[in-house]
Amino acid sequence: MVKREYSYPSKSGLCNIHARSWLPDTPEQIKGVFQITHGMAEIGDRYADFARYLTENGFAVYCNDHLGHGKSVKSDSDLGFFGSENGWDSFVEDARTLTQIAKNENQGKPFVFFGHSMGSFVAREYASRYADDSDISAYIFCGTSGKNPAAPLGLKLTQAVAKLKGERYRSKLIDKIAFGTYNSKIENNRTSFDWLTRDEEIVNYYIASNYCGFLFTVSGFKDMFTVLNRVSQKDWYSSLSKTTPILLVAGTADPVGNYGKGVEQVYSDIKNAGCNATLKLFDDARHEILNEINRAEVYEYIRNWICSVIK
Repeated sequence: MVKREYSYPSKSGLCNIHARSWLPDTPEQIKGVFQITHGMAEIGDRYADFARYLTENGFAVYCNDHLGHGKSVKSDSDLGFFGSENGWDSFVEDARTLTQIAKNENQGKPFVFFGHSMGSFVAREYASRYADDSDISAYIFCGTSGKNPAAPLGLKLTQAVAKLKGERYRSKLIDKIAFGTYNSKIENNRTSFDWLTRDEEIVNYYIASNYCGFLFTVSGFKDMFTVLNRVSQKDWYSSLSKTTPILLVAGTADPVGNYGKGVEQVYSDIKNAGCNATLKLFDDARHEILNEINRAEVYEYIRNWICSVIK
């Protein structure tokens, strides 16, 4: 596997976006392209193991650190801050820039766009905005959420706190409202992040990293609630391509997807909109199915699905 590093200006104008690609050893081995948009408060390098698996199966893999994440900041004080207005839009357009880089480097190859968790909200907005892009062969929404009644309330709360405390204020209250119940169904939980995965080493690494689990600014939370609210509206479903295959994958023990129920709702609404969708729920898996103890099964399922829809 060959790893490369990239840097390009963010649409926000706040910084350069850091990205990387993992490639098979020779160009002749590349049969497709796989782009990843990562989740909230993490970094693209956490997908290295999955990328290794994909490169071994002939895919070139590209992943950027979102604005305000990892190395896509001017300083660590900018972690969790995406701009004063519409930072979520920069997530989408910065991902689009990486798509164009990947396409230019792998012309004519099938292209799969994958988003996990908050990255799945970005991927869903991307799928709507670029529904006419015939070069995107398939979408995968991993660990996504159904319509969350708290999102409109979260928007109002973040706006109120930002006016009172400033847009860069970090509110433990908002964080607790958003994630405070996620461990509630885990008996004898060891850490506050056990809901991520049953793999304790992965959880330990996440907690120890300065670039994982950091607290969003109130402006950052506003962006997250905004994009989730956007992709939960009826017009989002109607705007999707009716032919591009879509895979929804999650765990039945994932609180973000309401333990499978929210993901099933998104799948049902996508199907009712006349789209080509597939749903796969992995029993007992928590939020990060790519980091779960049964990840080999998850990897294989995703690869087999891709091969079934890409000609």
